[in-house]
Parts: sequence; structure tokens; C-alpha cells
Amino acid sequence: MDRETDFSRNTSSGVEEPDFALSALDHIRVRSEAALARKDIELRRLRAEIECLQIIKQRFESIVDTVPCVIFACNAKGEVTYINGSFTRLTGCPPEDALEGGWQTFTHPDDVAQVKDALALAVQTGVARGATMRIRAPGKAYVTFGATGAAVRDSQGKFLEWYGVLIPQPDDIHLLTVEP
Repeated sequence: MDRETDFSRNTSSGVEEPDFALSALDHIRVRSEAALARKDIELRRLRAEIECLQIIKQRFESIVDTVPCVIFACNAKGEVTYINGSFTRLTGCPPEDALEGGWQTFTHPDDVAQVKDALALAVQTGVARGATMRIRAPGKAYVTFGATGAAVRDSQGKFLEWYGVLIPQPDDIHLLTVEP
């Protein structure tokens, strides 16, 4: 055999033993395959976890979107970061239109300053100060809502978000119900 294909060596006793380099490569291959198998298991676990979280998120959104109230979240600047599907049923516009400061275009002009002040105070103190606001609905001038919410804080008490709800007057609750 030529030198490039001879993977064994003779010992002083004349018995052929595997070449040390070949043995080391085999060891590396086995360890690499084991590491890949562990990574594959971890990847499958993460994919299953993502799928589970997507199901939970979808279920949460289905529940929240059927509530006949407008549910929203705001950041420390008072910008809307989330709003549920009741907003669309009320205004006929997608929730994205209310994000950040977009909610102001749907709010009665006389109510905007009062709502902004109430929200700023609530974000600052963490104490809900109820407000009344009117939101424009298609085919109807404005629908009146009572607004309240709660601050979400981290373990050190730092403000994270404001979760709020707009509750329609009893005569207008039908505007937010989900059609069967």
C-alpha cells in the first residue's frame, strides 16, 4: 500500500493497530454526532415551545377579541401599543390605526386633552383615574365610554405598561359584540 492510503501501522510485535490519527478523527466524529443530536433535540423542543406559545397567543387573542369592551395597552409615553378587535367592530378601522397616538383621531376633540392628562397621571402614579371619552363610530356620531386601567410594574416597581379598558354605556354595548 502507498503511504496515503495506509491507515495502520506495524508495532514491534508485528500486529497492526489503527493509526492514532484515525482513532482521534473517529472520536471527534462521534462527539460531533452526539453534539448534533443534542442540538437537534433542543431545536425540536424549541419548535414545540414556539408552537405551544402560538396556540396560547391565538387563544388569548380570541378571548380578548370577543369581549364587548375595548382593551388596550400603553407605554410610558401614553402611546397605544396594543388594542383588541373591539376597536375594529366599533370604528370599522384596523387596530393599527389606533396605535401610538392614532387613537386621538377617533376620540372626540373635546375629550383628547382630558384623556391624555388622566393617562399621564395614571402612568406616573400607577393609580387609575377614571375618565369618560367619546369615540367616533361609523354611521353614529360618537359612542361614550368609561375608561379605567391598571399599571404593570416590574419587581422593583418600575412602570412597564398601562393596561386599560373602555367600557361602553349599556345602550351601546351591542356595537362591540361579536356576530355569531
